[in-house]
Amino acid sequence: MTKTKEQKELLQKIQAFVDRAQADYDSLDRDWEARIKRQEELFQEVRQFDQSLGAGLEIGRLVHWPQGDGRAYYFVVGIDARMVRLNHLPWGDAWRSPVVVNGQALRSAVEQAIRGIDGMRRLFPSAKA
Repeated sequence: MTKTKEQKELLQKIQAFVDRAQADYDSLDRDWEARIKRQEELFQEVRQFDQSLGAGLEIGRLVHWPQGDGRAYYFVVGIDARMVRLNHLPWGDAWRSPVVVNGQALRSAVEQAIRGIDGMRRLFPSAKA
């Protein structure tokens, strides 16, 4: 399967988000206010990117599952008939979900999570979910 130019651009953008989040997560910066501000700015960009893709399962969508005291975030980077490949977004506490194993999750689990995300988006269009 060859990737279209548009898919390659989406994947590059996703990787740039992940790299920025990882660099900030790994940072030894002790200025917590500045770090939180950077994280919030990055996550705002990620939300806008995700919303620009519309509803439904698509490459580039941000999906999350509850984990610990927050959420585990992943970008959809590949879609097969049964499995979806995901790229972890180390945001906040960088939680990981047991739904995702070796960078993959069952397509049905990802579709269910995205239906919930899309439903909340329709109910609360201005929310930061």
